[in-house]
Amino acid sequence: MDKVIVWWGKGIFVALCFAIILLGTGPLGLSLPGAGVRAWSVSRTTFFIWLIWKLLICVRYGWSEVDFRKHAIPIPLLFFFAIVTLSLFPDYFHRAGDYRYFFLGAMHYLMILDLCSDQKRWRLIFYLLALSPGLLAVRGILYDPLILELDQMRRFEYPLPHPNIAGYLFAMTLPLCLAIAVGKRGKMRAYSLLSCGAQLLALILTYSRGSWLGSWASIFSFGVMLKRWTEIWVILTIVGLFLAFATPLQERLFTLVRPQTDFSVNERMKAMAAGLKLGLNHPVLGAGYGRGRLREGLTELERGGVLKIGHIAHTHNMYIELFAQTGLLGLGSFLWLLFQAVSQSLSSASRFENADRVFALGMGAAWIAFVVTGLGDVPYYHHEIRILFFTLLALTHLYGYPSAPTPRN
Repeated sequence: MDKVIVWWGKGIFVALCFAIILLGTGPLGLSLPGAGVRAWSVSRTTFFIWLIWKLLICVRYGWSEVDFRKHAIPIPLLFFFAIVTLSLFPDYFHRAGDYRYFFLGAMHYLMILDLCSDQKRWRLIFYLLALSPGLLAVRGILYDPLILELDQMRRFEYPLPHPNIAGYLFAMTLPLCLAIAVGKRGKMRAYSLLSCGAQLLALILTYSRGSWLGSWASIFSFGVMLKRWTEIWVILTIVGLFLAFATPLQERLFTLVRPQTDFSVNERMKAMAAGLKLGLNHPVLGAGYGRGRLREGLTELERGGVLKIGHIAHTHNMYIELFAQTGLLGLGSFLWLLFQAVSQSLSSASRFENADRVFALGMGAAWIAFVVTGLGDVPYYHHEIRILFFTLLALTHLYGYPSAPTPRN
């Protein structure tokens, strides 16, 4: 029984690694219509296997060996989870489908926290999360090579459901990949540079303006924190050349300067205003977490003639959306969680040196990408971004524990 428990735990870790790889490769389709394997489905199945494994440990060795207290879960995350739950209580979890996804995402965080405290495992998860999205970029370009013809403005999407999802993912993983390129040597640096190039190209081809802003903010802040001005200028030069010779990229970028000329931007502004109005009508706990509750509230505003929302089903702003769904308490706890994640990354960087310092700054830059990109999109409704968020959150918190790399004297 002892060996079964040990190997069971190793198998769960392998399954988590497979889920991270699927973040970087995209869903793997099967021959059956609608069937496939994706990071979300692997993580969800792994959670139930992990739960059974914990029960076996409890039966075999007692509750004290379950070891849930090995890592303290951050108070902001606990508070945010509680507020999200309370927001659904007034009408007994009506339309709570997204809450199920949110719960299992939080359990993904708990599994990584439990199984990846060892430095070797932590590093492996970090490498997979940073490098594997290069394969996603290659896969998408091979599937539709015409996206390289910029005059057609075909957006990078496959194998993910939407270009904005791909842009959000690349904006967060690109600084992690750059951290490996800066902090490592030899083959690992070569792999990271190849992956960085593929991710940067795919990010540009998503034409996701929010992701562009998020990635530029993260790369610039990462270079400033490391004082690596050469890398900043190289990346900015590459982007500048793309803009100089690609008219569709110029037009897409200039809509941020002249938003009144873009129909989709105008529609999104109306949706944001409607979401803000909905939040003001329910300022404490919001209208309830989830797309269903949000759409009900927006539909009521539209029928009441408050605002014309159009066909957009969400607000395209993470903070307004959380305010509308969970009120000031939910938004405040989420901002607290983000502030703690950024500050913990920077604090870890001040305690470590060499590659460990660079990795910590890379995670801080990834959080900056998440924060800025959230101004133009809502990540929680996409399985890949949800798993990526909770994976990065777990890695950030693991870095501050005693099992983290030895700090400098």
